[in-house]
Amino acid sequence: MTKREKRPKMVFRKFLQDNQKQMTDYIAHVEASEKYEREPWMLGSDPEGLVTPESIVELNQLGDG
Repeated sequence: MTKREKRPKMVFRKFLQDNQKQMTDYIAHVEASEKYEREPWMLGSDPEGLVTPESIVELNQLGDG
């Protein structure tokens, strides 16, 4: 097995500091961004059989409810 070159601790610490800064920037960006909420019809596996308030209103208007 070939010997691998060891990195100085300063290089590793610099990498960790840069990585930590990027993570804090990313977390701040995520917290400030608008949250995405799924509509109820996006959650069901059977969109035809899903009963939502909108579908109830539509059925009542058609006289089927």
